[in-house]
Amino acid sequence: MKNDFVMPILILSLICLIVTGALAIGHNYTQPIIAAASAGRTAVAMRVIVPHADSFEPLKTNGLPSEVNAVYRISNNEGYIFIVTSIGFGGDVVMMSGIDSEGRLIRSEVLSHSETPSFSAPVFSEAYASQHWGQDRIGAESIAAVSGSTFSSAAFKNALQYTFDAFEIVRERQ
Repeated sequence: MKNDFVMPILILSLICLIVTGALAIGHNYTQPIIAAASAGRTAVAMRVIVPHADSFEPLKTNGLPSEVNAVYRISNNEGYIFIVTSIGFGGDVVMMSGIDSEGRLIRSEVLSHSETPSFSAPVFSEAYASQHWGQDRIGAESIAAVSGSTFSSAAFKNALQYTFDAFEIVRERQ
């Protein structure tokens, strides 16, 4: 009777240990591959934002808002690239934006999001984003929401505001 109770527990525990070990090994094997692919996508996106730049230097700057994931200096002091995260309806919206040395938005690209595609497509499209390129902080504050995409519009606007906030901090310290 006791064996009928203990044996299933031991078997399930052994199965859990084996599966956990397999997941840990798989994670350790795939993590460098995933990191390399992510770095490659980041490099490609930087080239889209500033195609004529020679290089991008990662900056370590303390005191940036928590929404700022990374900052890169564009070669020849042409400006900076910021990767920021804002919150949309479906979760995180990760956006990369370039700001020139004068404080104007060069270009912005949404790198990843969890928004509903049919609602977020108008906001995350190049047609919508491009109308803000060349604007300064005042332009970012006046971004209007797209009807039916209120949360996605807010995520886009917030990402730009985080970018301009980070730019002001970086510019003061450089």
